[in-house]
Amino acid sequence: MTAKIHFTHGGKTKNALGLMSGTSCDGLDIAWIEIEGHGINTRFEFKAGRSFQYSDQQKTGLLQLMQGRNFSAKDFSQLNFYLAEVWAEMVQQFLAENNISAEKIDFIGSHGQTIWHQPDAESFIDRQTSSTFQLGDPSVLAQLCGIPAVGDFRAADMALGGQGAPLIPYFDWIYFSKFKKNILALNIGGISNVTLIPADGKLENLTAFDCGPGNMLIDRSMEILFGQPFDENGKTAFKGRLSQRLFSYLKDKDTFADVQPPKSTGRELYSKQYLDNILAEAEKLKISREDIIHTISRYTAYAIFNSYQKFIKPASSIQDVAAGGGGAHNSFLMESLQDYFSPAAVSSVSEFGLDEDFKEAAGFAVLANETFAGQASNVMQVTGASRPAVLGRICLV
Repeated sequence: MTAKIHFTHGGKTKNALGLMSGTSCDGLDIAWIEIEGHGINTRFEFKAGRSFQYSDQQKTGLLQLMQGRNFSAKDFSQLNFYLAEVWAEMVQQFLAENNISAEKIDFIGSHGQTIWHQPDAESFIDRQTSSTFQLGDPSVLAQLCGIPAVGDFRAADMALGGQGAPLIPYFDWIYFSKFKKNILALNIGGISNVTLIPADGKLENLTAFDCGPGNMLIDRSMEILFGQPFDENGKTAFKGRLSQRLFSYLKDKDTFADVQPPKSTGRELYSKQYLDNILAEAEKLKISREDIIHTISRYTAYAIFNSYQKFIKPASSIQDVAAGGGGAHNSFLMESLQDYFSPAAVSSVSEFGLDEDFKEAAGFAVLANETFAGQASNVMQVTGASRPAVLGRICLV
């Protein structure tokens, strides 16, 4: 039997799933959208979404792998298949809950689980090499779900000298251009990143880059200091006060802040050791647990605003900040951002018609739609790639 692409709606309106497992390793977000068209003419409707949490054992295993604790090639190979199997089960559960059969889904766009992202080349064996590695094999996912899947979105851009990230700016351009004003689309996941969508809607005028830590330092600090996975609604941060000395330490330590775009980062920089050093400094300064969370949270907002001031503000003034990702639920973080960005309004992307929890998952479904159409979806001035590239590996069933 010859595998082929088959769309259930005659190639016009398609049903697609987007899968996102981020740097926080909390779980898998699944978004179901109906989509038609391509590029700036893309139209989609969000149908449903669900976040599936990883078990404590699964999360611990992923984090240990990212921290490089004596894992073998066998472990990487096993985890590559293991994640695809776990995600396939979650997809099947999601479909059952929404009373939709796999036959009605035209394709899946899966970000994969990034365990290593190194956009800057360094000496390796006998040449300068950069690389990125996302686990959760899309071939395994496609076969187990019985649905064509697209994965490995970052590799093609990096092969052309790009950072391979951020990729969601293309989705931001498609979605926010219709508002015809300068909007700063902000995603606060484990890492924070911003996209300036210009009022003229021209892709060549779009600016985007990673800012630095998002929820990553806050979540890990909450786990160590309070035994909680995150600071729900910023309650702990609200109880604390700003430590100017720790805040200054964070500014001095964050070398990524001064890196000129194109740039991207991840857990490789903001690692366990990175946070351990911060907490050791806080202990030396005799700072309370609540003050630590307050200060790290405030710094997270500052890092986003500082990136805007350094690399965007001279060229464009924004009217709205549209925040998505888990950080959009943190009231302390959102209020801190409003303090920095005033008079521009800081609000959730839900105010613009998007679900803040599933923006990135929906984004990878949109990127997969471009892949099947043979359309380039990297933004060269954002990633630094030498030319446009069709992103992702198509795996048929």
